[in-house]
Amino acid sequence: MKIDFVPDALIFDVDGVLLNVERSFPEVIRQGIQKGWESVCGGITDSIGYTSEHERIFKRHGAFNDDYDIAWTMLSIAAFSGKKDLSAALPSPQMLSEELATFSADVISWISERYGAPVPRDAVRKMCAELYFGTEGAPGLYRLEIPMLGSNWEDLPLPVGVYTGRNLSEWHLAKSALGWQDFPDDRIIHSDTGIHKPSPEGLELLSKRLGCSDPVFFGDTGSDMKAQAAFGKGHFVAIGELLPEADYIYDHTEIAVKEIISLIEEE
Repeated sequence: MKIDFVPDALIFDVDGVLLNVERSFPEVIRQGIQKGWESVCGGITDSIGYTSEHERIFKRHGAFNDDYDIAWTMLSIAAFSGKKDLSAALPSPQMLSEELATFSADVISWISERYGAPVPRDAVRKMCAELYFGTEGAPGLYRLEIPMLGSNWEDLPLPVGVYTGRNLSEWHLAKSALGWQDFPDDRIIHSDTGIHKPSPEGLELLSKRLGCSDPVFFGDTGSDMKAQAAFGKGHFVAIGELLPEADYIYDHTEIAVKEIISLIEEE
C-alpha cells in the first residue's frame, strides 16, 4: 500500500533502513560461527554454516535484535548436538524454526534453560565485535555499509528520532557513514540505554522528546514491527521484503521518505 498519511515525526531503525548492512552484520554472524566453532567449541568448520534462510528466520522472529547473540545462539544449538562437524551440528532452517517455537522470556534465559549455555557468550561477542570493528591485522566489516538515505537529518521537514539495536560504539560508526555526526544524543535510543526492541519504550520515549503523537517508524525486522504494534500509535513502514504482512512496504527508504515529503508539500 502506498503511504497515504502525514506523520508528525520520522523515527528510523538503522540497519536495513538508514544503512545497507548486507555485507557487514550477516557476514559478522557467518564468520563468527565459523571461527567460533573451531576456536571456542573445538569443532571442525567444514561448511559455510549460516545462510540467508537462517537470517530471515531470526530477523522475522522479533527477539533476536542483537546480531552477536544470533551467532551465540547458533553455536549453542550446534554445541548441544554433540557433533564435531559444523555441517552436521548446525540446525537446518526448518530445525531452527522448530527450536525458536519453544522460545520464551529472553535470549540468555532461553539458551540457558534449553541448552545449558554450552558456549561462553562473552567469547563469542568479543569475536563478533572484532570482526565488525576490525583489529590491527584485519579491517572491520563496518566499512562495507552503505547509506540508504541521502538527506541529512536536519534537512528533513519533520522531527527525527532513531531507535536501534546498535550499541553506542556501533551508532557512532553509523553516524559517520550517514554524515549525521551532529545528530542530537537525546534523539537516539540504542542498546546501551538499556532499552531493547521489541519493547515499545524506545518509541514512547522518543515521542515525548520529539513532542509528537503520530510518528512513522521505519523498520525492517520483526522486532521493529512488534515494537510499533505495542506502541499503538502512528504508522509502521517496512523497508525491504522481510515483512510482507506490513501495511506499507517499500524497497528503499529514500522513496518512502520522499513520498511523505510530497504529501507534506501538498498540504
